[in-house]
Amino acid sequence: MHKNVLRNIIILLLASSLVFLVVRYISSLKGQVRTLENQKQNLLQELEKEKIVVQDLNIKNTGLKKNLKATYKRLNKSFQELDVQETKFEQLSSKFSLLKAENSALLTEKDGLVKENEGLKVKLSSVKELKKAIQELKHGKVLMDGNRGFLVKDGQSTAVSRVKIEVIPATESNNERNTLPVISK
Repeated sequence: MHKNVLRNIIILLLASSLVFLVVRYISSLKGQVRTLENQKQNLLQELEKEKIVVQDLNIKNTGLKKNLKATYKRLNKSFQELDVQETKFEQLSSKFSLLKAENSALLTEKDGLVKENEGLKVKLSSVKELKKAIQELKHGKVLMDGNRGFLVKDGQSTAVSRVKIEVIPATESNNERNTLPVISK
């Protein structure tokens, strides 16, 4: 009997050790499950944060793409305007060159006219030369091109000494405007 009791005690000790180890193993597994659940929750929170960050980055990326497209459009428009302005500049440059040449010709012509004017002033400032010019005009010996503003034609004065202006009042029944006055010599 002694052997049976000893065997029962050993079985009981082994069974209780086994139960103790199983309970300890289960509590260890529960602790690991809790740790894994905490890690899972932390990972889910990090995943949600990362999703929010990714969504924000996608929104920002979309905005940047729109800005980039608008910038490309503005840049293309600026290049087109630059081409137009370059064309205008070339046209204005050619016009400026023409105007410069025309200005140079006009300055040369002005110098000639100034010299001619000085010559006429010298000629007409002395009494002797003035008498000579009057004699030439009386005899029709003017050798100038055209009449240069003088009112003389074929040795005769073309200036009107008297001007007669007639005004005809308009009738009240006629709504038309008055005609220009008639000028006669």
